[in-house]
Amino acid sequence: MSTNLLTFYKTVRQNAGKTGLHSHPFWQVEVATRRHIRYSLDGENEELHAGDVLWIPPFREHQFYYDDPGTAWISLKFDYNGTEPIGTGGTGGVIRKSAFTEKFSAALQTMVTGTVLRPYEKAFVEALIDALFVYLHSDERSHTEDDASKLVREVTDMIREANGRPVTVDELATRLSYTRGHLSKQFKQYTGESLKSFIDRVRMEKVKEMLLYSEFNISDITEELGFKDIFSFSRFVKRTTGVGPRAFRRRIDGW
Repeated sequence: MSTNLLTFYKTVRQNAGKTGLHSHPFWQVEVATRRHIRYSLDGENEELHAGDVLWIPPFREHQFYYDDPGTAWISLKFDYNGTEPIGTGGTGGVIRKSAFTEKFSAALQTMVTGTVLRPYEKAFVEALIDALFVYLHSDERSHTEDDASKLVREVTDMIREANGRPVTVDELATRLSYTRGHLSKQFKQYTGESLKSFIDRVRMEKVKEMLLYSEFNISDITEELGFKDIFSFSRFVKRTTGVGPRAFRRRIDGW
């Protein structure tokens, strides 16, 4: 890994206060988890709201102001020897609340319960920081999430969270308070793929994973993924791969 975690700090502040203006020779990441924090970075004043992530490169002067009682945040300080994010000039900045920051924050809060980390917790946090830098290098970082992209993200998250079990367009539309037609149209316009096709494709990814890497027999996989019976499961696999599940498994085993 490219990261060596130095400190992990998770706290709630009930009284007002501020830090002095300072810099240091290591990286820092602040994850706002409740309310807001005002900060100054290289003379620019901004606010960090719950769900935002601030990253600060070494030797950048910064200061924090805590004037909202009940503010909560996570602070990470670390050495990093990987490639710095492109196009930032090493100045640092904020990733506003997004699907990525929500997952980043949730992973930190769920996996790490204290601030004196066990070796595996330290390794976990370091891997998350590496993932943060991968995100900072990605195209996704520059994409502003409009209503359509937010809707598509919510839909795809719901489908993937089903983990291969049945999901229908009607169920998704009901959960999101849309009509079936509107949801399908929005998804197709944004992705170029029909919603039903995407549901089947994601489900087939799980089917292939279980056929290739699990010890389950065909009946077990059928039940685990919520198919009505082996016949409907076999039809689904054959429609996608051209062969039934047993033949698909044998074909892969023979490669």
